[in-house]
Amino acid sequence: MKMMKRLYLLLLCLCPMWAQAQSENEIRKALDAFDYEIPIKQVTPASGDVVLTPLRAQALKAMNRYLEALKEWNSLLTPDSADTKVLAELAECYRQVSRSNLAAQCYAKAVTLNPENKFFRQQHIRTLLTSENYEEAIGAALCWLEKDSLSATAYKFLGMAYQGLGKEDPEAFSNAYSAYYTAYSLDSLDAQTVAHLGAICNDSKEYSDALDFTETYRLTDTLNIDVNRQNAKAYCMMKDYEKAVERYESLKRMGDRSFTTLYYLGISHYGDEWFYGAQENLLLAYKKNPNDVNLLYYLGKSCSRTSWKKDGVEYLKKALEITVPEDSVLLHLYEGLAECYGRWHEADPYEEIEVLKKTYALNKKYTIFFKIAEVYERQKDYANAIYYYEKYMKMVPENKRMALDEEGKPKLGWTSLYQIAERKIEKIKEESFFRDGLKK
Repeated sequence: MKMMKRLYLLLLCLCPMWAQAQSENEIRKALDAFDYEIPIKQVTPASGDVVLTPLRAQALKAMNRYLEALKEWNSLLTPDSADTKVLAELAECYRQVSRSNLAAQCYAKAVTLNPENKFFRQQHIRTLLTSENYEEAIGAALCWLEKDSLSATAYKFLGMAYQGLGKEDPEAFSNAYSAYYTAYSLDSLDAQTVAHLGAICNDSKEYSDALDFTETYRLTDTLNIDVNRQNAKAYCMMKDYEKAVERYESLKRMGDRSFTTLYYLGISHYGDEWFYGAQENLLLAYKKNPNDVNLLYYLGKSCSRTSWKKDGVEYLKKALEITVPEDSVLLHLYEGLAECYGRWHEADPYEEIEVLKKTYALNKKYTIFFKIAEVYERQKDYANAIYYYEKYMKMVPENKRMALDEEGKPKLGWTSLYQIAERKIEKIKEESFFRDGLKK
């Protein structure tokens, strides 16, 4: 009888354990089958059950219900907890809800608990970089290098941290370059490192160095988008537009429709004087960022050399509207707008004259008076045309009134702008004499 009682009591103890095991088994099968509703419904929220709660948390995370998942993982975390898995899961959920600072704290604790784990170190620094905590990221990378002085990844992250600081401290770029270069010497096939090196070289106008890094990498991999972007930009900045177009068109075929790629492809076509190609790609870039002044400038000038001359004027006008009043920038834009007006024959001539006058106000270039005179002449406003031709002629230095060769002798068959103005005035006066004579 006593034996039966003991057996009964044992069964009573084992039943809950067996039931829980069965429940756990069912939930794991549901997770494997992507049936996430089962663990969410069957497991009590924030129960603290060290077996079932993680399963519910995993299901919530898989359903992108990160805030709820955070509650579950936090219910398992105690002040003295040493469970790095829970910390890693917490960090990932924090990252998903854009709370990178808290994600970094979780990974920092995981690194402390398991300093040999490279994944934790990588994720810790990544989250610090995401939260723009560059100083701490530098410290974390240096700590990693104290344990492993030959880690290319650690040097790469160190470079990224210094590069982030470079936004406010230009000297940090030299430290970034050194870190990236060390990473490159340890692993020359890391695409991210090569792309960063290329970017720093391009930003520093060391375009040939950017080409050296990126072309060397391309010997083994021609499909990396980040590397190809820096490679193409270097060619563009070196004015090798044919090669730049080739690279950027390849990027487009690979699916890269980023603003940067479309913009520089447009610039490359413009430099290569294929203005329809420039207009097409710059227009696509414009749809992604309609308020980029440099884009508007080149789009406007490209349009002025194609069938969309009116559009060219409008793009330059928009650029002027949104530009911060800085003389050098304004002059650049007004010169471009004046060029667009000059190519668009249906443009309002008096608007064109106003633009030319504003251009002169920013840059006392006396040849602008010649252009103003030409516009007035086309409008048969001969009085103003003569006035501005003469104004131009008065400002031309004596040594520049004739077309001269290198020895200072008159060029045979050449006519200077001054001489053209002189002849135009004579012609206007002559035609005016005959018109007035006929009226009489």
